[in-house]
Amino acid sequence: MKTSSKIILAALVSAMSLYVSCKKSEAVTAQNKTVINAADVSKQVALSLYKSLSGGLGASNNLKTNGAHGGLTTMDNNHGCGEVVTTPINNTVLSGDTTRNYVGNSIFTYMCNGYFNNNWNIDAYTLSDTLTTTETGTGFANNYYLTLNYVVKTTDAQYTYVTVGGTTSNSSHTSKISGGVTTEYHDISTSYQLHDIAAQHAVAGNAVFVLGRADFSTTRTDKDATTSVGDNVSNYRGYILFLPDNTAKVYFENTDGSYKVYLINFLTGTITSL
Repeated sequence: MKTSSKIILAALVSAMSLYVSCKKSEAVTAQNKTVINAADVSKQVALSLYKSLSGGLGASNNLKTNGAHGGLTTMDNNHGCGEVVTTPINNTVLSGDTTRNYVGNSIFTYMCNGYFNNNWNIDAYTLSDTLTTTETGTGFANNYYLTLNYVVKTTDAQYTYVTVGGTTSNSSHTSKISGGVTTEYHDISTSYQLHDIAAQHAVAGNAVFVLGRADFSTTRTDKDATTSVGDNVSNYRGYILFLPDNTAKVYFENTDGSYKVYLINFLTGTITSL
């Protein structure tokens, strides 16, 4: 369980790093809320959720497996209903002059309230994961926070399809430091509410999400030496509709209540305005 959980959470950290990053060798550019690219925000919000959901579904062609926990993968008859497995995470990695510290906890609970719902067959589970990642080095300090709270249930006797509900959130704080003083920082926080997202297990090595909705809300704060915090706080919200063939429509809400709509292909990362 340790390995699997770390892989999934590390993948989410990578997704967040795509959304906003601050490295010693890179200048951080603050973006005023009036020039934020809605397509870019929609793409990263959707891809981050997709990476979270698909973390374990491609590991096997059979959901009813005795494999590792830590993703949308394990349906297991070797454990009893309600049995809980808790795995702490505490790891430090040095890379050049960068120190990364990972601290978190994973709580996996076997459930019997899915398709069979008979207090005997393991046909569902809950997963509650938290991870805090701290990056420090010369000239920068970054923090990433992740929470997963999933309820996963199989919908058929063959364990071919599952539904996923629950919530997940991620946030990041990236900053530049000079002479011990923070000269620039960027904060992003996104939360998701999942509404029975339906997924088919591995098809040609990839999990396929076929329907369901996820609502999202994002807050972004940018501050550098020339801008004030109050002038650079942006709030976005909208929802994602999952479609067959690893695609989804992202509805990005405008300030007047209308929506910009984008079609995203999760496998290629291509996003198209509709």
